[in-house]
Amino acid sequence: MFSRVVGAVVLFFALVLLYEPGAAEWYVGGYGGFSSPSDLTSVSMPDFGRRSVLDDPLLGNGAGNPALASVTQTFKTSDLKTSTSPIFGGKVGYFFDQQQFPWLGVELEVFTTKPDIEGQVVQTNQDIQFNPVNIAPTGSCTDFYPTATPNCPQLITKTGSLQIPASSLRVFTAAANVLVRYPGRWIEPYAGVGIGAFYFRGTGPIAGDQVVPGFNGLWGVKLFPFEDWGVFVEGKYNRATITSLDSTFGISGTYDVFHVVVGALYRF
Repeated sequence: MFSRVVGAVVLFFALVLLYEPGAAEWYVGGYGGFSSPSDLTSVSMPDFGRRSVLDDPLLGNGAGNPALASVTQTFKTSDLKTSTSPIFGGKVGYFFDQQQFPWLGVELEVFTTKPDIEGQVVQTNQDIQFNPVNIAPTGSCTDFYPTATPNCPQLITKTGSLQIPASSLRVFTAAANVLVRYPGRWIEPYAGVGIGAFYFRGTGPIAGDQVVPGFNGLWGVKLFPFEDWGVFVEGKYNRATITSLDSTFGISGTYDVFHVVVGALYRF
């Protein structure tokens, strides 16, 4: 999936570069600001759930041996809190002034945030289906969990709570955007949408990394007190889904975050 995202970004800007460089408006800029992530939603922790199945004595020795039993399980939790953080980034863009589309542009940007995972207690819900194949029960299979005889077929639902340790989380994003604007002389409102490659890197008790595709939306206004130099204020929204980020819990979920940034740019 990551290779497809990178390929789309490269193709996107290769098409732009087919135009004569002097025939449109280019710009470069940098920015910083404030990042406010929502809780990580639709959270599941399959790796932790699989280990808890192996530790259950009522499922017998077959839980860890596919030749003896079939075991499927899901381990879901309440939302996972993440921290606010600074955001820093840069961008380069291109508007099609001389192609009779002064309101249309493309942009490539990179930025980074640090939405650390907070230490917290989450509520858990685990569904387990256990079907022994080549192991015999130690008695009559007439009871239900948690008083059932070991090695009996079981459909189990467990609820409880789990302590999640505080861990560092860094997110790097590279995104390609399509923009529309009102090409005013001094004030230029704009908006855009794009696709991004999101690199998540966790360190500490929750350690792991992965790259996933995601959505990048932005809106803002540029001010040009000088002919070539300007400043801008921008709001951004990102959404991506991580899957089994780490080997301890196997954290999976949906990442949503809003950013507010200010920056300066130079156009040529």
